Formats: sequence, structure tokens, C-alpha cells
Amino acid sequence: MGKSRRNGIIAGLVALASHASAQVASVCPTNDVCFKLNIPESTASSDNGDIFFQISAPSTYEWVALGQGTGMSGSNIFVVYTAGNGNVTLSPRLGTGHTMPTFNSNAQATLLEGSGVTNGKMVANVRCASCNTWSGGSASFSENKGNWIYGFRSAGGAKDTTSQSASIAEHSEEEPFEWSYASAKGGNSVNPLLNSSPSGTGVATGTTSCVPRPASTAGAGSGSTSGGSGTSATSTAVSSSDDDENYTGSGRPTAFQSEGGHGRPTSAPTGGPQSAYKRDDESINYCDENSDSGFTLIGSSGRSQTTKMVTAHAVLAALAFVIFFPVGAIVIRVASFTGVVWFHAAFQVFGYLVFVAAFGVGVYIANNFELLHEAHPVIGIVVFVVLFFQPILGFIHHSQFNKHQSRTVWSHGHIWLGRIAITLGIINGGLGFQLADRMGMGSRPGMIAYAVIAAVIWLAWVAASVFGASRRKQARKNVVADKQPTYRESESPREGRREGQSAVDDR
Repeated sequence: MGKSRRNGIIAGLVALASHASAQVASVCPTNDVCFKLNIPESTASSDNGDIFFQISAPSTYEWVALGQGTGMSGSNIFVVYTAGNGNVTLSPRLGTGHTMPTFNSNAQATLLEGSGVTNGKMVANVRCASCNTWSGGSASFSENKGNWIYGFRSAGGAKDTTSQSASIAEHSEEEPFEWSYASAKGGNSVNPLLNSSPSGTGVATGTTSCVPRPASTAGAGSGSTSGGSGTSATSTAVSSSDDDENYTGSGRPTAFQSEGGHGRPTSAPTGGPQSAYKRDDESINYCDENSDSGFTLIGSSGRSQTTKMVTAHAVLAALAFVIFFPVGAIVIRVASFTGVVWFHAAFQVFGYLVFVAAFGVGVYIANNFELLHEAHPVIGIVVFVVLFFQPILGFIHHSQFNKHQSRTVWSHGHIWLGRIAITLGIINGGLGFQLADRMGMGSRPGMIAYAVIAAVIWLAWVAASVFGASRRKQARKNVVADKQPTYRESESPREGRREGQSAVDDR
């Protein structure tokens, strides 16, 4: 039995032992960038405690990062770059939007053994004690999944610095994704990532969503930080060999001895090192290959679909609060034609139906991205409930005015509730653009256009309200001045009174 076979048996035993102690989920958004995650059983059950994750990328990249959140703003980001001499630097940072994340000195993140640069890969094995909450957000590890983001800059070359607050150039790729925790929960290892390093032994720890590709060398080193200091860790390459260490060929033989002969082939094999077993390898899900197992990228078609939904929500809500509601309110103040009150009512009801559609899409997005605690959806829900009662208040206002020929408490409630709701809805639209920007789906030109149009319409609405109040006041004066209203011979006194007061309506 050769050393390679013995190594295989040992690796299998290590894998079985690791499976009993820890579960590690592995995902690779690209061929060269991979992440791993372990949530200890105690953390999963109590929703509080340490988690472990690994970040790996080519050492030629300027930096690579893994973060918690749905977008740059408010996210808890861990940036890794080379520190020189085979070491890596861990830099915990806070996302602040589409600007360079700032160093987070409060993060409790520690580099573990196995971190470093080996075989052209920079690897950071991290224990995080503060990933449940951070300034700007929180995460639950008792749930079945979580929202994460990743990013990297492949250009620029190795950074080779130990500074945790070093400037980093803008990412060449960045995407949010949803990570299933099904294969990440379990175990209580102090370093569940040590045996699952892509540049290490090639042994998969526990149940993973992918299998590390076997490597001829292994990374073994040590490094530590305190309180998220991220000081660099070292990693030493360890060579491995077997009975065929001098065997430089690979693939299938190109020629054999004549029939009946014995011994080795006369020509060295050529081709890929595992070409004879290509069919078996193709069925293996290696960690350096793309896989959607436990990994839902909110990108490509998924991100496009979400962007379309966000756009639809924004357009419908903007139509309701910037066009339909204000225009309906303006018409009732400045127009004078038969049935203007019912036109106003129909126009506002139609606007509310448009808002209902926008509200439904918005709730779906907020629930799917766990955003219901944000100001934008909270205000949206409040406005939705308030506007539900507006048609009822409007009907009571109109009925009571016809009865008393003057405004009642219902009138003032309907008018001022509408004014507050429309103004709040317009402001909330701006908050919605900010939230979309934090999710990486914002549009600065769209935000500017919305702000300009909304401001113009709102000012026009205020002017119409002032004009309507002035006209109503003047009409009331005219009625008071007409102390002796004339009556038609065929009309009753009641009908004559209504004719004399026709200039004052319930608007």
C-alpha cells in the first residue's frame, strides 16, 4: 500500500471525526473566491455567541470581503488582504453606503490557526464574537438563513500591509446573497475551519455544500488577534509526497509495451493529472466551482427580478403620492364644475388602489429582505392604515356638511388627516430611495427627479389649499353681506336659503 492510499484513509477518518464535531457550509460565488461558515450548536440554540467563517481568494487580489447585511450601508464587513511575509490582515469595517467602509474598532473578531498565504491563496479563518449585533444592524443565527454580501478587487495586486484602516480601492465585484444555515449549524470545535482550508489538507469538515479540491501542499500556521485587532497571522506550507513523488507524468499512457509484455509503459503519461478519472471528477462539487447549494445569489436573474420589484413599488407609490393624491386635492380647491366633489372622491379612491398595489409589493420586499424594522416600511404601513379611513371620513364630512351647512369635526379630521398622510407619503418616498441605495439598487438620477417633481407638486398643492381657503372665506363674507336674500315665488324659504348660500360649499 502506497503513501497516497494511506493518506486517503487517514483523510477519510479525519473527515468522519470532524463531521461529528462541526458542520461547515461552503460557498464559492466565483471560481477563485470562497467562503465557509460554522454556527456552533450553542450559538444556534441560544441565538447568541461565536460563529466561525473562512474567507479565501487569490493572493494577487488587492482585497476580498465577506459581510452581513443586504447592501453596503449598515453592513458588518470583514475585509482581508495580504500583510506580507505570508501573512494576512483582517480588517473589520462598517459599511456606510457606496463609500469606502470604515474600520470598526469595536468588532470582536479573531484570526485563527490556518490563516495566511499559501499556494497563491490568502486565507482568513475567523472567530467572531460580535456578529449578532453591530452598529447599524443585527443578525439571528437561530434562523434557517441569513443575508450576506461579498466583494473583492481582483486588480491592483497584493496589498501587503498590516494597517487595518488602510485605504482600499472600489470593488470589481460585489453582490448580496442569501446563505442557508442548514449545513452550517452544529459542533463545538474551537477551530472548525482548520481542516477545511482550501489550501490545506483537502479534508471537508462535516457536512458541506461543496468539497475542497485536493492539493499537493497544505497550509499550517497560526495567528491571533484580540478584540478584532486583526493582526496578521502566519502560515507555513507543508509538502506532502507519496511513492510516486518522482513520477512527473500525468494522464493516460501514450504507448504500451508489445502484446504479452510486462512492466511499465514505455512512454510517460501526458494530459491532465486526473484525466483517467474525469468522469468521476465531473460529478464532484468542488468548492472552487460555482454552486447554488445553500447559496442564493441576489444577483443576475435574482437581483434583476428584485430590482424590477423595487422599481415597480417606487413607480406605483410615486404615482399615488406625487400625482393622484395631490392632483385630486388640488382639483377640489380650485375647480368649480358640477360633480367636482364626486370627481375628487373617485380620483382619490383610484389613487388609493394604486397605493394598495405599491404597498403589497413593498411588504413582500421588506419581508423577504428582513427590512420591516426600517423607517420606510414602518411609515408606509402607518400611512396605509390612515388612508384606509379617508373615504369613510370623506363620506361623513360631505353628509354632515349638507346637513349643517358648515364644517364639523369630521370635516377637519378628513382634511387634515389627508394633508398629513400625503406629506408623510412624499417624504417616505425619499426614505425609500435611500433604502434602495443601501441595498445596492438605488438610482441617483431617479432620486433627484423624484425630489424635484415631488417638491413642485407639493408646493402647488399648498398654493391651491391657500387659494381654496381664501375663496371660501370670501364666499362666506358675501353670504353674510346679503342680509335679505331674494326668493323665487315658486320656492320655499328653505330652497331660497340654499340658493343664497350656494357660494359656500363643503370643500
